[in-house]
Amino acid sequence: MEKPDTQVMQEMQANNDLPADGLELYRDEIDRVFAEALREIQELPEPMRAVGHTLLSRSHPHRNGGGTNAVCFLLPYWLRETSGVPIELCRDMAVGNLYAMLHYFVLDDAMDAGTDRMPAGLRRSLALGQLLSGLFRQRYAKHFPQDSALWSYERSYTEQWAIAVNREAAEPVDPHDFAQLAGKAAPVKLCVAGQLIWSGQLERIPDWELATELALAALQLSDDRADWREDLAEPNRNALLTLVRDELALSAGEPLDERTVKRAIFRHGVLDRLAAIAAEYLDRLQRLPNVPHGLTAFQRTIVQTLHKDAQQTRETIHNFAKNGAFSQILMKSDKS
Repeated sequence: MEKPDTQVMQEMQANNDLPADGLELYRDEIDRVFAEALREIQELPEPMRAVGHTLLSRSHPHRNGGGTNAVCFLLPYWLRETSGVPIELCRDMAVGNLYAMLHYFVLDDAMDAGTDRMPAGLRRSLALGQLLSGLFRQRYAKHFPQDSALWSYERSYTEQWAIAVNREAAEPVDPHDFAQLAGKAAPVKLCVAGQLIWSGQLERIPDWELATELALAALQLSDDRADWREDLAEPNRNALLTLVRDELALSAGEPLDERTVKRAIFRHGVLDRLAAIAAEYLDRLQRLPNVPHGLTAFQRTIVQTLHKDAQQTRETIHNFAKNGAFSQILMKSDKS
């Protein structure tokens, strides 16, 4: 049975210690928005219907562990803690953000010349991407007419995304530039502008945009920590690999390999540097006024995880050194 609107609001406002993605707190809502998205995707023509079903299923955090991008569909709920918009608007934004997320997945993979996220090939996936973009706009257009200020924000965020993806092909990403880090996820901010426009709180848009960018930047640092092996072929796109180059004083054109990165991790403490940058972003976010608790908790958990990762690395090195076998870990990092 569906929960009354007041109960949903109380549960969200009571959440001061939201885990990284809030998957348990919002379990019912997540299942609901995914079910709605699946219903509409099932109405698409074949063969795009099957491809869309596959991509959406892979993204469901309660079924396939696809919680990495949960910020896309949870951000509307976090914002609602403070904006107070109706639950119907929040849900439509969450469903719309799902479509937008999949749309940008398809574009990202197309620019990367295709990956296993595109099981049916480039042509069919791009066709699906256009259909998903239309579904996204329909969800938002239910609440914002064509002349709404929201659509100028959409153009701005799309431009930020385009600049970011183009820039990463030309120069290494700067881990200290939170706007650059967050650029590829800029369209996520549309629900920020939307909720504040709807609730008549336009004066909060700059602060909430900044807060979202800082959280997205921390998330990108975390993703880069996890994906550095996959990004070795295109190191410009990975902030951890930028830190490796900086720490080892490597030239921009000098190739990176797994052994070099591991040397920087075990000998030079680049994970500590990465965690420290994320912590700076969190500190800046916490100093902003009236930021929703869910967004702050999301970023705090990312920072805690990065610090824990760096600490575990230090402990591993300490244990090897304590046992007189520090050279083994260095040799292992060189050979593996």
